[in-house]
Amino acid sequence: MASLFWTNSKSEPKRRYRFELSFSSRGDETRGSIPVWTVKTAAKPRASVNVVEHQYIDHTFKYPGRVTWETIQVTLVDPVNPDLSYSFLDVLGAAGYKYPTDAALSKNSLSKDAFRRAIGSVFLKQLDDQGKPIEEWELINPFITSIDFGGTLSYEDDMMNEITIELAFDWAQLNFTTQGVPSSTGQGA
Repeated sequence: MASLFWTNSKSEPKRRYRFELSFSSRGDETRGSIPVWTVKTAAKPRASVNVVEHQYIDHTFKYPGRVTWETIQVTLVDPVNPDLSYSFLDVLGAAGYKYPTDAALSKNSLSKDAFRRAIGSVFLKQLDDQGKPIEEWELINPFITSIDFGGTLSYEDDMMNEITIELAFDWAQLNFTTQGVPSSTGQGA
């Protein structure tokens, strides 16, 4: 008779509060960094499959179409040091955005490659009870589509300031882990 999962002490569900999101090229503690401890919430990747319909007389037949990876939202607590408002403006600047303060700068624009270099690799890891990764997502070619620098300020609100960003990416690659070490790409055969 098969062992039931609740009698197996090694059967442990993944917990939502055990995670870490990191920006690889921005992980140092210098000007413009985005430390992992500032991340408050992060959405996991989500893929959608488009439905293509074919109609024949009185019938509709459905076929799978293209896979689209949807943007994810990340909320961060904004500390005084490092100042994340500055950090995300720094990412935009490194990606090609410049204030139109003179004619030469106003010709600059964003590029996918510059964003990739400015952000670096984005990893979302779920951790076990020992802090070791048990699931690791890598966002491929990420770029920022939206930055909310903290919403509305109010004298009646004593909450911490939060920055919310949306990240678009080409696809999310799942790296399986074996005892906390990423091993193989998570794509079916």
